[in-house]
Amino acid sequence: MRTLYGSARSRASRSLLALEELGLDFAHRPLRQWESEADMETISVVNPNRRVPVLDDDGLVVWESMAINLYLADRYGGPLWPDDPAARARLYQWTIWSQTEIDQPTRHRARLTSDADARARAEAARLAALAILDGALADRPFLLGDTFALADLNVAATLSEPWEGGRVDGDLDPREHGLERLGAWLERCTSRASWARVRQLP
Repeated sequence: MRTLYGSARSRASRSLLALEELGLDFAHRPLRQWESEADMETISVVNPNRRVPVLDDDGLVVWESMAINLYLADRYGGPLWPDDPAARARLYQWTIWSQTEIDQPTRHRARLTSDADARARAEAARLAALAILDGALADRPFLLGDTFALADLNVAATLSEPWEGGRVDGDLDPREHGLERLGAWLERCTSRASWARVRQLP
């Protein structure tokens, strides 16, 4: 039995996308512990950090969305998981980069503050990181080459969750900032059937 804990309107969407792309059967427990005491009690049993997502794969419990995604692709294989160790190294690189350079809580908070200088610095840092990604796509349609892989899923799902309409953090269109390659790549990723299916989940 395979169960994924966490609402699709949270970072659990990243792992729901991986499950969908891999074609794996799973039960979905759409916990919203930030608004439900009962859900908080449930998630506390399986994750001491009291956050989603959490995967229970027949008794193996894994938390952290990117750890879950790397485990699933490694365990179950398929086209998302490259055979070549060098390609997997780039997959790890982009996955970790998406967490250290994009998914920064302090930057997210700064973008929402009333401090105009802090907002400007956060926006400049966000655009600088996105420019790195745009440059990486200069000679290829996807991060590892010609085909969609887990690297693309992990980075795209960090930039734009399924309910955010293909915009970075729900509010930024890369093309409006001259990041044409990034905009086209993000559209290719977020228009996949997996994004549409996860968008319908609670």
